[in-house]
Amino acid sequence: MNHEKKTPFLGCEGVSVQFFDRETPVLQEMSVEIAEKEAVLLLGPSGCGKSTLAQVLSGIIPRSIEAWMKGTVYRPDRVGVMFQDPDAQFCMLTVEDEIAFSLENRRVPPAEMRGQIERLMREVRLDLPLHKPISELSGGLKQRLALACLLALEPDVLFFDEPTAQLDPENTRQVLQDIARLRHEKTIVLIEHKLESVMEWIDRVLLFAPDGSLQGEGKPEDVLRQNEDAIREYGIWTPRMWPVTWEQLLSDPQAPLAQRLERQGEGGNRKSAAQDERMSGVPTAARSSAIAPTDEREPLLDVKGLQMSYRGGRNVWSGVDVRVQPGEWVAIMGPNGAGKSTFLKAVGGLLPVSGGQVLVKGKELGTYKPEALYDLMGIVFQNPEHQFIADTVFEEVAFGGRLAKWPQEKVDRETKQLLEDFHLEALASKNPFTLSQGQKRRLSVAGMLLKNQELLLLDEPTFGQDAATTRELIERIQERNASGTTVMMATHDVELVAETATRVLVFAEGGLLFDGTPKQLFTQPDLLARAALVEPLSYEYQRRKAVREEGSVYV
Repeated sequence: MNHEKKTPFLGCEGVSVQFFDRETPVLQEMSVEIAEKEAVLLLGPSGCGKSTLAQVLSGIIPRSIEAWMKGTVYRPDRVGVMFQDPDAQFCMLTVEDEIAFSLENRRVPPAEMRGQIERLMREVRLDLPLHKPISELSGGLKQRLALACLLALEPDVLFFDEPTAQLDPENTRQVLQDIARLRHEKTIVLIEHKLESVMEWIDRVLLFAPDGSLQGEGKPEDVLRQNEDAIREYGIWTPRMWPVTWEQLLSDPQAPLAQRLERQGEGGNRKSAAQDERMSGVPTAARSSAIAPTDEREPLLDVKGLQMSYRGGRNVWSGVDVRVQPGEWVAIMGPNGAGKSTFLKAVGGLLPVSGGQVLVKGKELGTYKPEALYDLMGIVFQNPEHQFIADTVFEEVAFGGRLAKWPQEKVDRETKQLLEDFHLEALASKNPFTLSQGQKRRLSVAGMLLKNQELLLLDEPTFGQDAATTRELIERIQERNASGTTVMMATHDVELVAETATRVLVFAEGGLLFDGTPKQLFTQPDLLARAALVEPLSYEYQRRKAVREEGSVYV
């Protein structure tokens, strides 16, 4: 009888991985088997080793990323990897050339390339001119292009490392749909926090503990049910409702989720009522439109007729008028490519505008010296690596204090406290560029919170974070806001906006589409659709309950 062990299609046996600047392994004696055409979700808290395992299985470690590694890895010859940031894997200038580069790697004859490029673009619904510059694409279009490039390689396995982290809700839905359509053709290994439309088609979940070990594995419903306490303890994202249906939820108002949504709705209504009271001097028609409320006080930030255009004259947005008062929490929303990050950089003095004026505390933005502007406001970029300047995590956080010539004792005390608040104390001596994506994001926010600036400009501060870290990060920002710091935050997270923001700016269709309270925004379905947004769960619950009980809808 032949008892020879069959080689797995994809997997590893006894794999441990340790990066050279760390004292402990990221993965320890990890053994995983993945079958051909199986779809597997890697789930766990930030920094638990999900991305490291994907990099091991795909061959990125140790081929492209140096690390000490032992154990055996099995993989087919052709694999493709999609990262959080598609720009990290593009190497050409236009859509056609980027896809052609993948085809060249397969030695496809030039005469056959045009037909294959057009077919791949249709497959991922990329309706663009072939010579379109990649730099002009939105985040959603870039991820579809990245997927077309991967499919051009004809891989047997596709790895997706949080492919929707920087995408708006509509582009998230479309990218996940594209991935789901491949589940019967390819082996899929997915790392993803947005699980609403994922659990329906994933075959198996590998649940990680914080120390890099496997907490559990199996069918999605079994893993979530059997590890409910651990998932809550580790702060791992779970689907907002799954496996509960709307019918079940609406028929049982005493269910824990129904009670929680009721409380969230009441909190949002109180917040909106307070904001409406502040706006009571503004006519009702103006309060529900894209016209910002008036206020007799001098604004902290006064934006007048702002316009931004790309080279070549293409308009990003124009005619933007915004007045921000001290202590506000302003969320900036809209579809990918609408110019949210551009707006933050413009009001932060990092990008020259094409027209209009920005006043900060009544003074023209351009008249501030850089050091004075830094004392007044802090900015967190969408890509945290773009702002790292120090060689260690400790010095990265301490930089602002040293620049301000704080006493050494104060620098050490405040820096150590922030490292502890953001769970980075064990990484104090490490290089910022060696951290995980989630750790880099926490570091970028911690560095901006060292000084008590009057204005914080935050670009997607929570992307790539697990639920527990997101909650703690937002609590730190809320503390600053409660003490008077003004917050302007670009985000796609409608739940976060409903919970924290006092006001929302929506950029879309070449301008400022909406300026008002979260309640005003989230109770206008047509407006949400135009901005590629969705309702927060608490708003959807209230709307569905009203329809069920009274036959009415939000007005």
